[in-house]
Amino acid sequence: MAVEVVMPRLGWTMETASVAEWLKHDGDAVREGDILFTVETDKVAQEVEALDSGILRIPPSSAPPGVSVPVGTVLAYVTRPGEAAPFEGRAAPSVPASQPAQVATSAGPATAGANGLSTAPASPRARRVARELGVDWTTIAGSGSTGRIVERDVRAAATAQPAAARARVSPVARRVAQQQGVDLDELAAQMPDKRITRADIDAAVRPPADHAPESGHSRPLSRTRRIIGERMVHSAHTTAPVTLTTEADATELAALRGRIKRSLAGSNRQAPSYTDLLARLTALALLEHPWMNSTLTGDAIVQHEAVHIGIAVDTERGLLVPVVRDAHLKSIQRIAEESKELIAAARAGTSTPDQLGGSTFSLTNLGMYEIDAFTPIINLPECAILGVGRIVARQVVIDEETEELAVRKMLALSLTFDHRVVDGGPAARFLQRIKRSIEQPYTWLIA
Repeated sequence: MAVEVVMPRLGWTMETASVAEWLKHDGDAVREGDILFTVETDKVAQEVEALDSGILRIPPSSAPPGVSVPVGTVLAYVTRPGEAAPFEGRAAPSVPASQPAQVATSAGPATAGANGLSTAPASPRARRVARELGVDWTTIAGSGSTGRIVERDVRAAATAQPAAARARVSPVARRVAQQQGVDLDELAAQMPDKRITRADIDAAVRPPADHAPESGHSRPLSRTRRIIGERMVHSAHTTAPVTLTTEADATELAALRGRIKRSLAGSNRQAPSYTDLLARLTALALLEHPWMNSTLTGDAIVQHEAVHIGIAVDTERGLLVPVVRDAHLKSIQRIAEESKELIAAARAGTSTPDQLGGSTFSLTNLGMYEIDAFTPIINLPECAILGVGRIVARQVVIDEETEELAVRKMLALSLTFDHRVVDGGPAARFLQRIKRSIEQPYTWLIA
């Protein structure tokens, strides 16, 4: 019995998605665990494995790559060898008694259907060669017994095709080539016997490193870049953002991190980053200031009991925000281990939708880029986000009465909050709590 291959639900909030690229093709033999296709959601592309072994059959009506379909939509089938796919099981139309049936013989090709496509079967080898050569075998007249399409028919058709038609081009690459105006004939001639991928199309439109374009060049927005842009604009236009800035003396925090790193040197344990330390102290501060751990849903403000910290990550595909769940219940060591895995997955493009959703508060750290204070954009539906700048050693007054000066490591902080949800006073007290936790890290380290 044929097994359905459906659009999987890759996250609890996922309702639709699209096939980015089929890695197996109609008629291919597949084994359980083989990668069949990649799925593209709002922020991630994820591989989907075969759950059964057999022959992959993709209906002609299956949604093409790039077209979003609801979760659960049947995309293909895995059949047993020799078994007909469900979409092939329709009975052939009956021939009126007054009309003699046309029977194909070896003397001539089979007849074409009403849509102009061949109704003759193709041998498995012919289908495989057709896929390899990029030939649509349904348009070929067969020369085999009873009009059967055989390998020589496919190769003859391939010879008659232009280079772009003969070239092996991934569906994603073909779509991008059309968008970018790339001549596949010319590209295929430059890359004989090679399957053309998205990377080849990108390379074709990218100007040489030693030659700056006179008037620049354009490229369409990626799905991820478009989604990020839409969410940023939505946040800016629908919230009432206010940003508060302050400085914290991070000398003790830096010393603490240095001691932890030295103690873990030579072990297989992950040393926490400044972001990991800030995630932990922020989670504890949110328990004391729960109105900052809120989301606005319709006309209701929801205060969350659990703290799920989103950590902004710069990737080649754009800004992603993987989530450390229940950060208020986890040790610094555990947060460091999880954040390392989450950041690696985000940069590799293997994050799952569940890893990128459900945060209640976010952190964004630009200190490594020598940035001081800045204005972060709220990650909706959250009500606030903390921006972290660089740590700078400079001379400051450490005693107001004596005006004693000392060189301290100062850290810039920027808190953007939604004034529809939180007023300035509570937000300022929360930022003050963060500042004190940074300056006195031992007070929360054992919490």
